[in-house]
Amino acid sequence: VARASRILSSVLYGNRGLDLSVGTMIMGYDKRDGFSIYYIDNTGVRIKGDMFAVGSGSTFALGILDTEERKFDMSEEEAVALGIKAIRHATLRDAASGGFIGVYLINEKGWRKVFSQDLAKAII
Repeated sequence: VARASRILSSVLYGNRGLDLSVGTMIMGYDKRDGFSIYYIDNTGVRIKGDMFAVGSGSTFALGILDTEERKFDMSEEEAVALGIKAIRHATLRDAASGGFIGVYLINEKGWRKVFSQDLAKAII
């Protein structure tokens, strides 16, 4: 995870004159470091943290995430529900967020898609 984020950071840093617009997260699990999450932007900035939200709706998503006191002590089901709630809130409040929710769960065994929804087709 660390190496992948470092590679992407180096590529973006080397291409910072191209006026790219990138804000992304790389996350995963490896035996040496356990769970990791990195934020990388178009200038090559690379930050390791425990929680990120990126994009124009990220402040709305963080508002939901910040209200949850147990966000680092949840079951997988609770964490998925909180992620859906945060993304849905951001998507409904920010027209540029795209209107699609995709939630993936990462654990020691790998990753899997656990939820997807096109809000344009949903009745909310």
